[in-house]
Amino acid sequence: MGINRFFQIFLPKESKFFPLLKGQTEDLIKAADLLITFVHTSDHDKRKIIYSEIKQVETHCDKLTDQIFDELNKTFITPFDREDIHALASQIDDVLDMINASAKRIILYKPEELSQSMRKMADYIKEGVICIEKAIDELDKLKRNPKEVRIQCTKLHEIENSADDVYENFIIALFENEKNAIELVKQVEIIQLLENTTDKAYRIADVLKTIIVKYA
Repeated sequence: MGINRFFQIFLPKESKFFPLLKGQTEDLIKAADLLITFVHTSDHDKRKIIYSEIKQVETHCDKLTDQIFDELNKTFITPFDREDIHALASQIDDVLDMINASAKRIILYKPEELSQSMRKMADYIKEGVICIEKAIDELDKLKRNPKEVRIQCTKLHEIENSADDVYENFIIALFENEKNAIELVKQVEIIQLLENTTDKAYRIADVLKTIIVKYA
């Protein structure tokens, strides 16, 4: 048992981290919803407006992440090991960064069209961030009942696998059918960023499972 966890038995637990992490997941949900609207919009000017909204959400999440790091430096007793809180906050922020990067790449590249596979990937991203939000909501009850967090980790794995299938099928069809080399490169990079976003979401499950092993 680590020193931090030993003292947690006797001292009051600092709960300020839970609302900050919750704030991060609320930003994730907002960004995922905006991404879905973004990929279903064909007008480039409207996409630029939506992208600016995603960027605003990403900037707000950055501030929350910095606040969590500041609190980790100031707080002696944390509800979980500080390295796990740091990893959780960092990786939640990474998912939002990837949502922002995906939208930005589409703005910069102006592809001829966004495929149904890309729209499906955006749906998977939304499903993933919902799982993350539900798991974070359960963290303060983890020691009494870790079941719900485990369920969300399993769902994140399933979503990541489904997104991999969509990505692979899209790439196969793209290389068979796309004759414009420049457009092919654009499409590959965009779908890769979207798929990497689902990968980032699944990595949060790894952190959550580590916390379960230590504390549940």
